[in-house]
Amino acid sequence: MTDSTSNQAMADEDQSKKKTNNPKSYQVRKECIKRKSMELATLCDIKVCTVITGPNGELQTWPDNLDACKEVLDLYSQNLKPEKKHKESSTPIPEPEEEQGEKDLLTIVESKLVAVNRRIRFLENKNVALADKGKRKIIE
Repeated sequence: MTDSTSNQAMADEDQSKKKTNNPKSYQVRKECIKRKSMELATLCDIKVCTVITGPNGELQTWPDNLDACKEVLDLYSQNLKPEKKHKESSTPIPEPEEEQGEKDLLTIVESKLVAVNRRIRFLENKNVALADKGKRKIIE
């Protein structure tokens, strides 16, 4: 076996060791995920739920209280449901102030995006023109 072949075999063996389910590694990672979930909930003052599947298929949650996890999961699933569309009526329904503000922000962002894209196209065309001009000088 040559040196490069033995080095490759050792590297493959190291990789296969890393891919195996190491119980100690799993414990460390699980505790880290739980700690980070707790920090996120505390620092951001939000509701957090973590569901962890172990190497043997067992489920663990943070928080350990299943009612608290169910509450967070219910909130999450409610936010995933599409909003019901209002029936068309002859009188427009006034939008809440927050939604109007979001639409105004979206309009501003879209206009900025259009301006940025226009500028990018301008600069790309300018670079192409300069590149073409440089080629002409070399040819002349």
